[in-house]
Amino acid sequence: MKSKIKISILILTCFTLIGCPPGHFHEYNYIGTELPYDRLAYTRIEFNEQTDLYIKTGYYYEFIDEKENGLATIIKVNPEFNLKKDNVVKEVKSTLFGKLNRMEKLPYTTRVYDTINTLMYNLTFEKRNEGKTLKKIKKDTISIELTNGKKLLFVRENE
Repeated sequence: MKSKIKISILILTCFTLIGCPPGHFHEYNYIGTELPYDRLAYTRIEFNEQTDLYIKTGYYYEFIDEKENGLATIIKVNPEFNLKKDNVVKEVKSTLFGKLNRMEKLPYTTRVYDTINTLMYNLTFEKRNEGKTLKKIKKDTISIELTNGKKLLFVRENE
């Protein structure tokens, strides 16, 4: 009887761990007027008459595999927009941590699945404690300077 209980607990634990995310993503919020959009996690902002930008930015903390943490910004544009021909972003930076660099891929926790017509920026931190970093980023702003002269600001609001 005791072995059945132990096996049941082991199986339940395994199923629980399978469903756990590999990390956390703490979003920053846009300061300004955003366009209506029916998907969570992305802010829709007009870039020009041809395209809108869909932006998600925040702090990620992965505690499985690579155990990375840092800041990430994902900018998606309409599929018809030619990113190779048209430049969109001049610079992405954090007021506390500095410049985010353009990347070809981001950690899994940022949940970027479709990378077509997507710009990705990252700033990986050296080993940091998630709780301490969350306290520090309450005073952080991520700014995105666009080629059309707009400057977009994203802040981490207190929870």
